[in-house]
Amino acid sequence: MSPTFESESIHRHPLAFSVLLITAVVAVDLLVKAPIDLLSLELSVITVGIISGAVLSLLGALVIKRLDVWHDLGLTERPARRRTLLWFLPFAIYGVLPLSAGLDITAGKFAGAVVFGVLIAFWKLAVLGLLLYVWLPRGARAAAGLTAVFWGTMHLGGILTGGLVAPTLLLSLSYLFLGFAFAAVRLRTGLLWPLVTSYALLLTTAAAMQDGDASNLAASVSDLMPAVTVSLLLAMYGLVVYRRPRATDDGAARLLVPPGVRPGVDHQREIVATPGA
Repeated sequence: MSPTFESESIHRHPLAFSVLLITAVVAVDLLVKAPIDLLSLELSVITVGIISGAVLSLLGALVIKRLDVWHDLGLTERPARRRTLLWFLPFAIYGVLPLSAGLDITAGKFAGAVVFGVLIAFWKLAVLGLLLYVWLPRGARAAAGLTAVFWGTMHLGGILTGGLVAPTLLLSLSYLFLGFAFAAVRLRTGLLWPLVTSYALLLTTAAAMQDGDASNLAASVSDLMPAVTVSLLLAMYGLVVYRRPRATDDGAARLLVPPGVRPGVDHQREIVATPGA
């Protein structure tokens, strides 16, 4: 990969960029948590998550700023129509599912859970957005599938922090399903920030109810089956949502435009007519 780290460079080498991105995320996460484990600090799961989330969110924001792709990732894009936000309703419902078990916590813990949820959701969806962005020139279908695979693989890092192999593999599979659903709706709408919001809601409610180990260190396969089932259902929703982008879709045609090019009507028609788009 070119050392210039520009948009054109990473689009020429999407595999190298994807591997580098996932490796860097796992490495930074381990480096942040290593001193905590080494010093045997008695920190809560939420506190550790806030620390690692803050570091990864900062680094993610710096990468996005360096590439100047805030708009291209869909983090600052406005929906052309309000009804476009309805595509994100299943993810919002998913976000409040943990509340079905009830919630009884202090205001302090809830505030910490909110910070935890926002930070983790931002950096994880930033990674997903970057993966989708770098693979899009290879076609929308390939981009959605490869983004899901790399995003799921990223969560195998739990094995390096003490997670059991079988549960961690199953957890990564659930993230693969969820990653495809995220990518499909992102392709359909051109928006990423509603996914960040919905995912932050899920992580906040889950963290507020967390008493033991981190969610990526599940004790057994059975503990993860509900998450896998819901993620699979969302992946099926993604298949329904996803269809060949058209110029009339909110933001969809823009996604297949080469970096730095603002499409006009004629260019949109050319995109729609491109085989394999």
